[in-house]
Amino acid sequence: MPIVPYKECLRDYMGVNRVDRTTMICAGTEEGGTGTCQGDSGGPLQCPRSDGRYVLAGMTSWGTICAAPEQPSVFSRVSTQLRWIWLVAGETP
Repeated sequence: MPIVPYKECLRDYMGVNRVDRTTMICAGTEEGGTGTCQGDSGGPLQCPRSDGRYVLAGMTSWGTICAAPEQPSVFSRVSTQLRWIWLVAGETP
């Protein structure tokens, strides 16, 4: 699922919900048909790395209408939560 630039996501959700650039990632397609739906919360947003492996970039957080045009899915940005994840999981970077 392609990442939606912050300004496009902000435009699409103006007046509906607040999109925080530092803790959220938007993904989907402008024409719709690609996105998350009810029951997908917590599901992964994986992005390919240059070495061909994938990294967990986000976890499904919210959206409005399932895979609707100009309504991207919104994910919690995992990179901003790594300290908490490591603390809870007992791991270190």
